[in-house]
Amino acid sequence: MLPQTFISHGLFPTAPSQPWMAVSVELLSFYHVLFEHSCDAINALAATLNMYYSRCSFRVTNQKVCITVH
Repeated sequence: MLPQTFISHGLFPTAPSQPWMAVSVELLSFYHVLFEHSCDAINALAATLNMYYSRCSFRVTNQKVCITVH
């Protein structure tokens, strides 16, 4: 029953029976996209974030980076 409860809350159990921990399905999705683009670390991270946010229905409007220092 506990694994089904985890899954219904967006978590993936770490064991099929009596799981004590779970991993976010969103984190697993992010990791999957990162794995798809893992040839070059910096480009992989940028492409991964772009694709991940696109899948989450966010849009990248331009490639400018704004750094605000407080």
